[in-house]
Amino acid sequence: MKIYLIRHGKTEVNAGNQLQGRINNGLNDEGIKQCIDLREKLKDKSIDLIISSPLERCKKTSEILSDNKIPIVYNQKLIGRDHGEFTGLLKHKVNLEEYWNYYLNKKYEKAENIQDLYNRSRDFLFELKEKYDDKKIAIVTHSGVIKVLYYYFNGIPEDGNFEGVYIENCGLYEYEI
Repeated sequence: MKIYLIRHGKTEVNAGNQLQGRINNGLNDEGIKQCIDLREKLKDKSIDLIISSPLERCKKTSEILSDNKIPIVYNQKLIGRDHGEFTGLLKHKVNLEEYWNYYLNKKYEKAENIQDLYNRSRDFLFELKEKYDDKKIAIVTHSGVIKVLYYYFNGIPEDGNFEGVYIENCGLYEYEI
């Protein structure tokens, strides 16, 4: 099975360099343009299905990518990391190396810890493999989900810090399962 991990297009919260998580907002004009540009890049990939986070920015990204030609399914396991008490904060106000450290796996009052996000995202892949083994699937989700899946496929770094990879809006990451 071939999967294409895609981060949603840009939003105003992304532009403000804030932790977005489960804020349910839409794309800005730049984000819409990013999706249209990505749709052109995906034309030759023969995608069978798009599976998307149900949050608005991912839904809109999926609709633009589909162009009414590829079926879309929404899956709650693809929702962004619950940033809890950090939601909406400027990123430089949060110790991101601690927040994204797999081995430290710090527990917060409300925010989802990193290993829970990792396990939820990995379990989604296992379910996907069982159901769609021979398909090409675009997965439209959030940077945190893609970040932990990047380290699932490429190995967890020795120091456990997941801050080493930047997931850009409408970034495309291809994997074979």
